[in-house]
Amino acid sequence: MSTQRILLVDDDTAMLDDLSALIRKEGFDVETATSGEEGLTRARETRPDLVVLDIAFTTAGPAGLDGIEVLRRLRAESDACVLMLTQTSIGYVKVSTLEIGADDYVTKPFNPDELVARIRAILRRANQGEERPRVLDFGTLRIDPGARRVFAFGKEVGLTPIEFDILLSLARRPGQVMGRRDLITHAWEREFDSDERLVDVHVGRIRKKIEETPAKPKRIITVWGKGYRFEADVPE
Repeated sequence: MSTQRILLVDDDTAMLDDLSALIRKEGFDVETATSGEEGLTRARETRPDLVVLDIAFTTAGPAGLDGIEVLRRLRAESDACVLMLTQTSIGYVKVSTLEIGADDYVTKPFNPDELVARIRAILRRANQGEERPRVLDFGTLRIDPGARRVFAFGKEVGLTPIEFDILLSLARRPGQVMGRRDLITHAWEREFDSDERLVDVHVGRIRKKIEETPAKPKRIITVWGKGYRFEADVPE
């Protein structure tokens, strides 16, 4: 297996140097960029497996790109995993990055070991599938865990790694209510941090991709006060 490549995008050059050295010691190839536009250029050139992206640069650079806009453009042209670095604990800021398509976030200041653990967890999710477990066929919805592919109404839909794992966790337990804590344990591979909206955001994005009418979902049902339930059989 080739060495996985991490692209770090942050205008704090001292932190960038320290983090690059740490991640290289963990066995990854590392590329760096100090502005949003340089980050996009490096992503196109090097095709990283994961991008660690600061949400706010001290200076936006000549193109005026902040981390949110870089994330939008990355999602439009790349399937690389994205881990956001946020400088605030404000919930709506974190939620907005997940709505756009980030896989996870870490709040500054952070423990470097925690960051590496998050990187490994995201990449582990993205690279699962060597054993080719059985395909889950629910008629209008088909989930291939081995290939990590999802088909809804005969068309393939693109899910981020965390979206895929949440859907798979639910689909493997049809009819069973899974709380947000359970979903984080089974799919997110991280400790519960009390912000349940992060799970809700991902479920909302999944519904938009697999439900015929996302506002009136038939596959992923909200069980108020409890969590979510997957329905294996829905009316055609």
